Amino acid sequence: MQFLSLDYWRAHRLELWYGIAGFALFLVFLFATFPYTPAIQGVLSPLGLRFDSTEQELALPFGARLSNVSIRSLTPGTPPIFQSRSVHIWPALGSLLLLHPGVSGNADSYGGSLWFNVHRLGDGARISFDASKLDLASLHLLRQIGAALGGELSGDGKIAIDPVSPIDNGGAAHLVAKGFLIRIPGPMPATRLGEVDVKVRLDKGILQVEKLKSSEGDLAIDGHGSIRLDPEDWHQSALALQFMLAPSATARQGLAFLINLLPHPPNGVPYRLGGTIASPLLS
Repeated sequence: MQFLSLDYWRAHRLELWYGIAGFALFLVFLFATFPYTPAIQGVLSPLGLRFDSTEQELALPFGARLSNVSIRSLTPGTPPIFQSRSVHIWPALGSLLLLHPGVSGNADSYGGSLWFNVHRLGDGARISFDASKLDLASLHLLRQIGAALGGELSGDGKIAIDPVSPIDNGGAAHLVAKGFLIRIPGPMPATRLGEVDVKVRLDKGILQVEKLKSSEGDLAIDGHGSIRLDPEDWHQSALALQFMLAPSATARQGLAFLINLLPHPPNGVPYRLGGTIASPLLS
């Protein structure tokens, strides 16, 4: 019980400082030599993702810095999902104490910043993120179909992924894009949607779109619904969405061709989007 006495440590200040210094050096050594790349590879590989980096060095005050980081699908020829020249990373002490080894980190990428936490959960992983002012044009999300996005994306979310039982995947996310615009292939001008606010929740294989709203752009959209995800082929995921659409006066002229293709002119009657992602049906 003498070690719990304040008088004892007052009389042994030198030993106390040696102990504090030793513990601090232990943490520095742990953070600097932790096998970050193998740890992240072990978390992402069951999800069909590959993690690569070229160099690891000490990053003060703790952790390490990985250079030329990329995450991509294991399918050959697919573009990277995430890229960054430099990522500051450190062991996630909370998950280590719970015997679920993982890592936390932050990166300056795509013109903004991204914080993340990744750790193993059974055969899968739990991922949390917080993004700020990512440049949507730099993400190249729609490059494969010849379309492009613009604006700044911020948001946060978390998801638990189980590759053995996809029906058990779950999570939620809240994303806000400012200055959002989309350009589709062809002679049509880019469509500005202004500020877009999206809230989604994933549970039992169903992606609930709790909020889909745009304002201050060419098209004001207010919608909600669900997407029943197909675990074998996401293109066959079933859509059950509905939304109101209100084009601005400028959009009624510039987008007249597309508006005339709608089932009815924009008014107080909502549109319903069914079918699948590969073959959507608007009514």
